[in-house]
Amino acid sequence: MSNNIENLIAELKWDVPESDLARLKDIYEKIIETLTLGFDPSVLIILDNEDAHQQEIERIKFRIKENIVARLMARANSVVMFGKIKSGDAGSFTKVVLRMGMKTAKIYILALALFLLDPALEPLAARSFSRAILGHLLAEELGFKSTMAERVEMGGLLLEIGRIPLILYEIKESISLDERFTSTYHPLLGLTILRKYEMPDYLEDTLLHDHFSLLHRSLSPRGVIGLADLVVKDSFSRHGKFIFESPVPDATIESTLGSNLMEQFSAIGYRKYVELRRPS
Repeated sequence: MSNNIENLIAELKWDVPESDLARLKDIYEKIIETLTLGFDPSVLIILDNEDAHQQEIERIKFRIKENIVARLMARANSVVMFGKIKSGDAGSFTKVVLRMGMKTAKIYILALALFLLDPALEPLAARSFSRAILGHLLAEELGFKSTMAERVEMGGLLLEIGRIPLILYEIKESISLDERFTSTYHPLLGLTILRKYEMPDYLEDTLLHDHFSLLHRSLSPRGVIGLADLVVKDSFSRHGKFIFESPVPDATIESTLGSNLMEQFSAIGYRKYVELRRPS
């Protein structure tokens, strides 16, 4: 019900003009309330149980879309999975989930399902995965523990998830929303999606955090996400894709950081939105 969006606005203590509120309620009723992923998301509840049997995990594969399974498995078997696991032969769905971590795999499945709802979402998905992968790389280079680096990646991946209902609404209503409205309210709509699919609480802080953040002696996870976001936004605004410079493998070097990143983008299906350039 549209009351949900009003309750959320009240919870956040946002001051929303009546005209914007009417539009937000319309988006919520026509898009978010009716949003379907092509499978019942309740099948993923098993991934919240660390003691789940492997057979229970494996059965999930047959209850979600094949293209999601394929991308998830390719991602887990890419050269550098989260910057720490070498390429392997995680051939079963269960091994993939356990390699990624159950909670991380759940977020990835939900994110892929949302980004694959309509072809018009592809640029947004490419930008989101670029930010996520770059954010994780930066987190590792800064010495973050693996758990925090994974949180940076998940936060980067879902930072603009609230743009999905806005884009779907534009398609449904054959209109164009102005950037002021979109930029202002996509975090709010993203929060409704996080709660709809019961995603981890730490992701809410990522969506609602609107300034650069430091810890006592280092960047915070949200600060790293912000840096990755700036780099990716700049590249996409100028080139329509994520361009980075890196050495490439040769007769003496089997792989480089740049080539590893390229493999990760290929694995998730967004290779055309990324370009590796050799140092000049």
